[in-house]
Amino acid sequence: MTGFPSQHDELRRLATAALVVVAVGAVATAAYGCYEWSATGDRAVGIGFVTGSIAGLLIGVLLYCQVLLIHRLVNYSYRNYDALLDTAELLRRQEEHGRTIAENSSLSEWAKRVVYREKDYEFLRDTIQGAIVRLDWEAAQHLIRDMEKEFGYHDEAAHMREELELARRSTTEERIAAALARFDLLSGQQKWQQALTECERLRVLFPGENRIAGLPRELERRRQDRKQELLHQYEQAVRSQDVEKAHRLLFALDQYLLPKEAEPLKESARGVFRARLEQLKAQFTIAVSYKQYPDAIAAGEKLMQEFPNSGYAHEIAKLLPTLRQRAGQQVEHAGAGTSTAAP
Repeated sequence: MTGFPSQHDELRRLATAALVVVAVGAVATAAYGCYEWSATGDRAVGIGFVTGSIAGLLIGVLLYCQVLLIHRLVNYSYRNYDALLDTAELLRRQEEHGRTIAENSSLSEWAKRVVYREKDYEFLRDTIQGAIVRLDWEAAQHLIRDMEKEFGYHDEAAHMREELELARRSTTEERIAAALARFDLLSGQQKWQQALTECERLRVLFPGENRIAGLPRELERRRQDRKQELLHQYEQAVRSQDVEKAHRLLFALDQYLLPKEAEPLKESARGVFRARLEQLKAQFTIAVSYKQYPDAIAAGEKLMQEFPNSGYAHEIAKLLPTLRQRAGQQVEHAGAGTSTAAP
C-alpha cells in the first residue's frame, strides 16, 4: 500500500549489516579451511572449517529471512491499524452528523424555534444587510417585516429600516464603501462561500469598478492566509504536544485543505488522534480511581463523542450508568453530611 511510511527500518538495516558480517566471516573461515587442507595436508580440519562456514552462512541467511518476514508483518499491521483509524474517524463524523439530524427531527416545531431562534435571528439580520448592500430594496423590506412580526424585534427592525433609507439616499461611492465593509466582515468571520457569493453579486451591481472586481482574488488571498495560519498553529501544537489543540485544529483545517494538501498531514494526524484517545482514556481512568465521578463521566462522554466506534467508547458506555449512580450517591452523602453538621 502506498502512502504509508515503512516502520522500524533500522531493524532491517541492522539485520542486513549482520548478514554482511556473517558472509564475510564465512568466506574467511572457508578460505582458512582450504588453506589447512592444501598447505598442511590436514584434511579433517580443512573440511571442518569449510563445513562450519557453509552452515554459519545458511543460518545467517535463514535468520535474515525471518527478520525480513517479521518486518513485513509489522508494517502490514501498522498499515491496517492506520486504515482502521481513518475508517473510525470517518464513521465518527458520520455518526455525529446522524446524531444531529436525529436530535433535530425529534424536536417539536415549537422547540426548534426556541432552540434556533437566536441563530435564525442572526441569519436574518445578516441576510438583510446583504440585501441592502446589493441594493435589493424589496427583499430587504420583506425581511425587515419578518424580523418585526416573526421575532418581535421592533427596535431592531426600526434600526434596519433607518439603514435601508440611508442606503437608498447614499451615493455610489458610499454604497461601494458599504460593500467593501461587508466584505471585510464576512471574510473576518471566515464565511468564505457567502463572501464569494456576495462578490459575484456586487460585480453585477458595480460593473467596471476595480475595487469590486478584485474582491474574489482578495478573498482567496485571505483564505490562503487563514489556512497557513491554521497550519502554523497546528505544527506548533504538535511540537509542543498540545494534543487537545492539535485535535481541534485538524477539524478547523478540514474546510481548507484539498486531498493532496492533506496527504502530508496524515501521519501526524493519526498520531494526534491516537494521543487524543489515550489522553481522554487516561483522564477517565484517573478520575475513576480517585472517585471523581462527575469528572469521569465528563471525560467518558467526551471520548464517546469524539471516538464513538472505538473499543474504549463501548466499554465506557457500559460503565456510565454505574458511575452516574455513584455520583448521585456522593451528592446524597454530601447533602446528608451538611444537614447533620447544621445546628
